[in-house]
Amino acid sequence: MKRYRLVVTDNVWNNLAEITQYITSVASENLAMKYTDQLLDEIRELSNPLLADAMQFSQWQTAKQLHPQAKRLITKNRKWNIIFHIDGQFVVIDGIIATSNLH
Repeated sequence: MKRYRLVVTDNVWNNLAEITQYITSVASENLAMKYTDQLLDEIRELSNPLLADAMQFSQWQTAKQLHPQAKRLITKNRKWNIIFHIDGQFVVIDGIIATSNLH
């Protein structure tokens, strides 16, 4: 089965750093690293075309601001939305948005 190649934008690395910093401030660095690793695992899952292709285009303006063809994967804990788009053989990860911040 073909797999998409993942491209993670600088915006996503900044989002992950902010999430990690916040969790460290309210809990611990160890917990923050585990949480970040889980987010990265969910991002890696988007290389599977059965998952990435199945996602519908997002109707949320917040996601469309990152890319007009934005799709979103809601994380397993439902607190975050991984915003991405497909460009040929690539899944480009555009951002991570808290569910509470979608509109």
